[in-house]
Amino acid sequence: MQRRRPPKRRNRKAELRELTIDSLGSDGEGRAGGLSVPFALPGEKVVAEVTGRRGVVRERSATSPARAQPLCPHFGLPGDGCGGCTLQHLGASLAQELKERRLLDSVRTVFPDAVLAGVHTSPPRSRRRAKFSVTVEAAGFKQLAGRRVVPLEECAVLHPDLFALLRPLRGLARSLGTGFQAEATLAANGTDLALRTEGLEVGPSELATLSAYAEEHDLARLALDGLPVSERRAPFVEFGGVPVSLPPGSFLQATDAGEKALQREVLTACKGAGRVADLFSGLGTFALPLAGGAEVIAADSEGSATDALSLAARRAGLPVTTEARDLYRRPLQAKELAVDAVVFDPPRAGAGEQAAEIAKARPGTVLAVSCNPQRLARDLRHFAATYDLTRLVLVDQFGWSPHIEGVAVLKRR
Repeated sequence: MQRRRPPKRRNRKAELRELTIDSLGSDGEGRAGGLSVPFALPGEKVVAEVTGRRGVVRERSATSPARAQPLCPHFGLPGDGCGGCTLQHLGASLAQELKERRLLDSVRTVFPDAVLAGVHTSPPRSRRRAKFSVTVEAAGFKQLAGRRVVPLEECAVLHPDLFALLRPLRGLARSLGTGFQAEATLAANGTDLALRTEGLEVGPSELATLSAYAEEHDLARLALDGLPVSERRAPFVEFGGVPVSLPPGSFLQATDAGEKALQREVLTACKGAGRVADLFSGLGTFALPLAGGAEVIAADSEGSATDALSLAARRAGLPVTTEARDLYRRPLQAKELAVDAVVFDPPRAGAGEQAAEIAKARPGTVLAVSCNPQRLARDLRHFAATYDLTRLVLVDQFGWSPHIEGVAVLKRR
């Protein structure tokens, strides 16, 4: 049978339109009716190039008094400025108001009386992990809605030790004759750097170049396309004073300040619990501090993470039992959760069926950590009938982007 060819996608024609911005969307973009207009504020009148439901500001005839002067010279419009930040034009107070509203609006769909008990904001220049795009001409982040790499001359987000890598990375690309993606993490004992290329053929010359680069810039570890090139020191991090080896590609909270704020919330909520489950535990961000006063069950899909956590706990003599388990395909069942408290910190997709099993187990305390307010609300629905929301906290590790962490503490009625 002859198949019909799918219709060709027509290039949407852009048109210039005069718009009045009436509100802010949840990601901080201006809204004009049903149109999304990034970098515009309520009350502003703009001429925008509109394609579909999205507009790009080309001219601003009326400016909101709330508009702030961006901190960074690289901040700018889609296709022009750096894609690392999108909210510098809002100013600190308006940006925080936006984030608070985003978290509260989601949680109140489940707990209508929810109030925000606190906000923990990481300081500027404290981000300890980042993914850079590197070419022979530039190193930095890509444009917002563009492909060009913006060569960063300064950055209000990155930790100075990460920012210091950018110019040398561009030099490395020139030496190798190719661009690459670079994922950098500040460990407790130096920088862990992983490079990904599009099939770079590595011979003795390239290995010598990479090894010399690691030596010159005192890297703890350097990997290329998943293979170790240099490990001058085995990278590690510390949770609750316990050192944990850092497997390649492991997840860490974006800032040390944000991590410590989350740990304080977890320890306070679980105080007095004799047995705690830490689900989606990663390397033990919460499990190891909790194990100072409780027996901990930790589960995560990443076997390298649970192995590192298990070894760290054994060396420290802490009561942590680990399991490498896909909690989406095989969530811990209610009968496996005979604990006093449960902490779960899933990826952006939310906890899925695991949240339902936690609710069935009915532990006295449940603490949900989430980087996705909508999925947090979906997970919280499982607890609405039998739990009270006793504390809601916002942890802001991404000062000039709409991303947030929400912490919800639930107590069984």
